[in-house]
Amino acid sequence: MSGDGRRERVLATIAEITGGDGSFGSDARLGDVGLDSLAFIELALTLERELGIDLSSVRLDERDRVADLVRSVEAAGSRARPPGLPPGIGRLQRLADLVGDPPLRWWFALRVVGAEHVPARGPVVVAMNHESALDIPIVVIASPRPITFMAKRELFKSPFASWSLRELGAFRVDRSRFDVEAVEVALAALERGHVLGMYPEGTRSPGRLLPFQPGAAWIAARTGAPIVPCSVSGTERVDRARRPGAVPVRVEFHPPIEVEQVEEPARRLEVAAELTDAVRATVAGGLRG
Repeated sequence: MSGDGRRERVLATIAEITGGDGSFGSDARLGDVGLDSLAFIELALTLERELGIDLSSVRLDERDRVADLVRSVEAAGSRARPPGLPPGIGRLQRLADLVGDPPLRWWFALRVVGAEHVPARGPVVVAMNHESALDIPIVVIASPRPITFMAKRELFKSPFASWSLRELGAFRVDRSRFDVEAVEVALAALERGHVLGMYPEGTRSPGRLLPFQPGAAWIAARTGAPIVPCSVSGTERVDRARRPGAVPVRVEFHPPIEVEQVEEPARRLEVAAELTDAVRATVAGGLRG
């Protein structure tokens, strides 16, 4: 497709996804035309499919302009295949589970409720609150299945940290931009039948539950994977753990929320918003209990 053709397709797709009439100029900011993070992901995946291009390395956010997006699409090369899972991801998770399980269960008097609610096979999204850095190893131990985690880019601050996190099952997401590649890796994990762990709050929030972002619900709606809400309590007080059992930790897996796969992008965004409210309410109920 020619450059003009790509430009027209970008503008038309923006209007389709945002429900606008396309009456915006090239200098309009992406956020102002209705492209938040998820809407941009919808746009990028649609354009990749229709035009056969690769947008996984595009570095844009809501402050960039429509013209920047058009240039990125015009310059994009052909795609051989979407990003898969990073090589070796999760390779050491079972070993870490075996080594870390006894001491962590003992020190934090770990109580796991509802592990039977995690489906024994097939793709699953586990959506949990985020209290501390201890959440990842605690949930890995609590889960009856290995988990592939989406983790913030800032944790991958050195080659060793990057290697360790990848081997333990984590892949990076850049929260400062529209991270198409991270979403495609998450989708690849579910396509392989993995359990995908996500923190809809987007950041750690010790002792309080922040509003949930709709990314986890959107991924479930795109793939048809069920969502298992998960409530984690006690990890926000790990700095007070001076002796075994001083800070008990509780992990509760709630019954899965079955999700029907939604094909239409605009409707998928609506469904994700509805699911997000239900997931947050369930997690909040577990924290109160």
